[in-house]
This record gives sequence, C-alpha cells and structure tokens, in this order.
Amino acid sequence: MEEIRLYDINSIEFSELIDAARVELKNNNSEYKELQNKVSEIMEMYPNLQLLFEDDKAMNLNEEECKMLQKLVSLYLQMSDYEDRKIFFLGARENYFYFKNLGIIKE
Repeated sequence: MEEIRLYDINSIEFSELIDAARVELKNNNSEYKELQNKVSEIMEMYPNLQLLFEDDKAMNLNEEECKMLQKLVSLYLQMSDYEDRKIFFLGARENYFYFKNLGIIKE
C-alpha cells in the first residue's frame, strides 16, 4: 500500500492525519497520556465543567470549579504543545518528501 503524502490530500484527509497524530501521541507518549488522564479525572469529578465544555451550556461555577477550570486550561495548553511539536515534525518530514518529489532533493 502506498503511503499518502500530505501535499496530495484534501482537507478531510488532512484532518484525519492530524487526528491520527493525536492518537499516536496518546498511545506512545506517557507524558501526553498523563495529561489526558488528569483532564479526564477533573471532568469526572466536576460534572459542571464537563457540561460547560461538551454541551456549550452557560454555567454558574463555584470557586473550586473555577480553580479546576483554570487547571483544565493549563492542561489543554500543555497538551497543545505536544500536538504542535508532533504536527511540526510531521510537516518537516512531509516537506522532505515534497522536495524529493519535485526533484529539489536528490539521493
């Protein structure tokens, strides 16, 4: 089976490729997985936060829930850093194949 190159795909396939990168992070990066576990724990402990994120409901949060919301934002930002790095290196790899396909890089 021929490997799909980023420069040859449409936006849906691109989104699927990005999602696959996130799944790979979850399965192969213990630090990323730990961040996801912390997010899940907080969501389970604070159902109002889960409603806020998943149902787009306006909520009145108490002080503890506000602190946990701040924690969630911090965790999501940390996860985003891992995802950004993964996607950056995926793009760098794809640039190599693109330049090779154009004949700019020769073996």
